[in-house]
Amino acid sequence: MTDPACPLTVAIMSYNRPEYLRNCLESVRRHLPQARVLVMDDASDDPRQLDALRHAQADAAVRVVIGGAGSDWHGGLYGNMQRALDLCETPLLLYLQDDSQIVRDVNPDEIAALLDHLTRTGAAFLYPFFLKAKKKRAWARRFVPDAAHRLMRPVRGADGVAQLTYADIALAHVPVLRRADWHFQRSEPANETQAAARFPEGMAILADPWGFYCPEVPVFRHRERTRSWVHRLTTRGDGGANRLRPLDAATLARLRGRTPPDLPIAEDWVTAEDPRIKTPFVFDEMKRNKLIWLAFVLEQRVRRRR
Repeated sequence: MTDPACPLTVAIMSYNRPEYLRNCLESVRRHLPQARVLVMDDASDDPRQLDALRHAQADAAVRVVIGGAGSDWHGGLYGNMQRALDLCETPLLLYLQDDSQIVRDVNPDEIAALLDHLTRTGAAFLYPFFLKAKKKRAWARRFVPDAAHRLMRPVRGADGVAQLTYADIALAHVPVLRRADWHFQRSEPANETQAAARFPEGMAILADPWGFYCPEVPVFRHRERTRSWVHRLTTRGDGGANRLRPLDAATLARLRGRTPPDLPIAEDWVTAEDPRIKTPFVFDEMKRNKLIWLAFVLEQRVRRRR
């Protein structure tokens, strides 16, 4: 049940992936039941998505906001992120996308401690997800543990700017963003540049993250996949979301027991419900196998020549 005193709102960015929207929303309501929820939909037109939005709207804790479809590569992502910031009535705003999932219970004391930390430090963003395995080596020396606050803090470079300043998945400190007159730009690199200039202390990573991305997801920015024979022949299952298993009590205790904490790599802690999904995870379903990806690319080249 939503707690009016909870300082957290969750904003889910969504477009034409109904099974993933349902999964993301269910995970939020299961693991963050006290939070308010905004579903920011970018004018979806899939009938199943519209049904999912109606279902979401029936929950008193959820507000569905329909935006105009964008025209750039990212669609209306950043416009909808800005709209969520404008609508937010709590000091914390968790930005998710529909192909992501909360994987563990988050208690009110954790949320309060993070808000207190952000208030005292004046930081704008925290990264609330596990890291992809491919980042383990490259990022190993870019962060140092802050055991007292259960964070991994970014090291600053020679220019004084932190190694991580922004990500589209973020726990945002709303009062700081508003005081800085923050407005989302139209690409992730542009937002990184803006954040580096305004918040050079950077974006710390939660040592005990809340969520991660679902693996092997349809990427609807490439709309030709809905017409692809390779996609039709190789996609798995019944079209449902590739869900992640929530962390059990023993795993969560081990996660929280790391002293000092280290980088939280997803493949060390998170598993998929579907046993056919292998690690390290891939996040585009056509890239789970090199032959499938090659066949898909060749098919698209043939289509473009017609």
